[in-house]
Amino acid sequence: MKTIKENGFLKRFIIVVLAICFLASFADCKSTKLTMWTFLDPNGTGGRNIALKKMINSFEEKTGIKINVEPQQWDTMTAKFFAAHKVGNAPDIQWVIQDELGSAIKMGALTPFEDLFLDSWSKEDIEDVSDAMWNFGVTDGKHYQIALSRNCFGIFYRDDLFKEKGITAPIKTWDELIDAAQKLTGKDNKTGIYRWGLGMAFSLDKPDPMVMPTSLLGLQGDFFTKDGKANWANDNGIKSMQLQVDMVQKYKITPKDCLSSTVEDLYKDFCAGKYAMIMGGAVRVPQVKAEVPFDPDSVKLMPLPSWDGRESSPSVLTGWSIGVWSGSKNKKEAGQFVEYMFNKESDKLWVFDGGQVPVRKSTLVENKEFFEQPENNYLAVMAKIIDTGYILPTEFPVSGWRIDFNKAAQDVLSGSKSIEDALRFAEDEFNKRNSE
Repeated sequence: MKTIKENGFLKRFIIVVLAICFLASFADCKSTKLTMWTFLDPNGTGGRNIALKKMINSFEEKTGIKINVEPQQWDTMTAKFFAAHKVGNAPDIQWVIQDELGSAIKMGALTPFEDLFLDSWSKEDIEDVSDAMWNFGVTDGKHYQIALSRNCFGIFYRDDLFKEKGITAPIKTWDELIDAAQKLTGKDNKTGIYRWGLGMAFSLDKPDPMVMPTSLLGLQGDFFTKDGKANWANDNGIKSMQLQVDMVQKYKITPKDCLSSTVEDLYKDFCAGKYAMIMGGAVRVPQVKAEVPFDPDSVKLMPLPSWDGRESSPSVLTGWSIGVWSGSKNKKEAGQFVEYMFNKESDKLWVFDGGQVPVRKSTLVENKEFFEQPENNYLAVMAKIIDTGYILPTEFPVSGWRIDFNKAAQDVLSGSKSIEDALRFAEDEFNKRNSE
């Protein structure tokens, strides 16, 4: 029979062992460090950078898990991730450009959210985030990503110039757009700058959709056939390319230097007063507002016109698909942070600090006054555009389609190919590249 002294020693020994185990477990949690690749920099000054830094600080304080962000060049980051995945040295959390999400899923580079956190979500939680972009890339009922920095394309315009010329927004049809752009083209009496009605950019460097692909979506609803082939060299494609070419050559509302202009040139020149309207990505509205020398509240966003004017043309929806690397040794912790990046608290940070359209329906409902303010009106417009937007397919590769459309535009505008030949050549290039 053990003595009282022996029992006391045993109790103290057990307490010490338990304390050591607790501290070891706590230390392991404290030492967990996750790496994330994104184009954002939490030490930067932009709104999205600030929002990300705030949520990282909050997450680290609550969990003890450290987040190491390694900022990357946005247009090469996904390819770099694929290469790192193949050699087993990728980051725990990855931002994948949405054109390549299908490839990421097919190569098994991402972990389903159902294996991390989604199985514990309530029906109400799922309904709060459920939309076309939440279901983007769902494969065999599994979710692999959350779309952040959601983007859509519309027309940036100067409301002050519209009022000056008696133009009403939003513009409904392509013919009305041409008419308005002609009224807006000419020398600006205040600045002396020759102002163009509509800015487009056809450089092959980081291209965005311009008039031709937008019109094509409005006419046939998709860029591709069901088996993943390009579907451009047809009557709808010819009609759409002719519209785009006429804006430059016939109606002269877009300058000829659009052949070499980049999308960055568009934003810069719009701020400088060279354009009254431009085709642009809606996420850039806050940056443009911050850089214009004129009244920033005159910068507005409107949906894309259509041929019949009944509904706007669908916008290509883009953004960044954030997921957890399948080879991570810290999948559970990585899943915690990905989930944290679109909880209610973080969604408000993306909106209020980052100037982004919300992921959650509840954010829109609970902050009506914010979205009704004139300076934030573009977010409400974005939400409407996204609601009827076009999601790129993930069942087959679609790499390079933007470049193909711009190359066709260059070929036609330079006179080197007819519209039909340029579109057929673009189709062949796309099909060849994405069947390899």
